[in-house]
Amino acid sequence: MPNDTSSAATAVAVESPDGAAMSAGRERRVTEQLISDWQEETRRLGHALAFMTLNTSAMTGPKWAHRFIIAVNPMVEHSSLLFYGAGFASLLGLPPEPDKSVPISAQLPARYVPVFTSGCITSSLSGAPIRRQGTVERDDGRQELYRAAFIRLKLDASLRHPLALGAFNCRAVARKI
Repeated sequence: MPNDTSSAATAVAVESPDGAAMSAGRERRVTEQLISDWQEETRRLGHALAFMTLNTSAMTGPKWAHRFIIAVNPMVEHSSLLFYGAGFASLLGLPPEPDKSVPISAQLPARYVPVFTSGCITSSLSGAPIRRQGTVERDDGRQELYRAAFIRLKLDASLRHPLALGAFNCRAVARKI
């Protein structure tokens, strides 16, 4: 079960979930960069970022490695991943391309389903970026520290199902006793 918190967790042993070493501050930079990009684009356009203003040709670069777009369904556990970057896929053990017909509850590791469903619900109801951070328990007895950001996107005023633009990163740590 995720432990969602607003305070930063500290740990000594740090590595990505697949075992590769990574910098301790990276997961914060990934989510905060998404929010900064969204704020800058909103200021530039003079209104909330719309899906149609995203430069989809740039969605393959390093900036998009840990980002995702979710089609939020009224039954949020049936929402689907429309896009995700290679870093996101690697962290969560997903295939390189999303299967848009499979709900997130069946694609994401069970430990992260509550994080993503909560983020989708909250972002759908808010015009502001939503930040999530906390810890989840792994099957191997270790923990993962995660950070995620969710931002509601609109296609147009008649959109019945909102989209969530987001960023996610995590790192494995030795369990504190």
